[in-house]
Amino acid sequence: MEVFLHGFATTPEIWPDGGPQLKFDDLHREAERVGRQLETGTTLIGWSMGGMIAMLVAGKFPEKIKDLVLVSTTPKFLSSPDFPAGISPVLLKRLEKRIRTEGTKAFHALIFKDGQPVGVAHLSFEQAREELTELARADLRSELARIKAPTLIIHGDRDEICLPAAAQYLHANIRKSELVILPGIGHAPLIEAPAKINALLAKYAG
Repeated sequence: MEVFLHGFATTPEIWPDGGPQLKFDDLHREAERVGRQLETGTTLIGWSMGGMIAMLVAGKFPEKIKDLVLVSTTPKFLSSPDFPAGISPVLLKRLEKRIRTEGTKAFHALIFKDGQPVGVAHLSFEQAREELTELARADLRSELARIKAPTLIIHGDRDEICLPAAAQYLHANIRKSELVILPGIGHAPLIEAPAKINALLAKYAG
């Protein structure tokens, strides 16, 4: 069984096979909710903030996760002296300001640069701010050692939201992991290169 997890300001429809509707104001609480609903033998596939929840689920419910696929995600979104693989806190503040004035379409413009937005969610500013606050404080680095499932990490080399260095960090710290870097691809390879994503999923989790 495959379960797909969407990201911030999107809906399950961003994946062709859908998935559960998520909230991101408390990643640990949401991971508990999702994990309790999964069947044993699940292949869990998470994109962006959905990938952060997928990491937590894999650590909290190892008996249920057969394979884990992490797409364009990170264990820690913001950079810090001990984690240069995140983005600057200033950039996140700028995004929050843009969302205040333009709505979440400001975020959609960043991830759907070359095509029609798919599976978008138009959050209120209050909900968006709560979820961005959780993103700013989240640090899942200590959770990575709890992941036991074979893990495929997929990342575009032009991702400016979750940096490619974050994928390298995941690969170095998840024991049974494989890393695939997609050249010329940004933050949404499931939209930018769906054939490549489908081929990787079929090979890895098929």
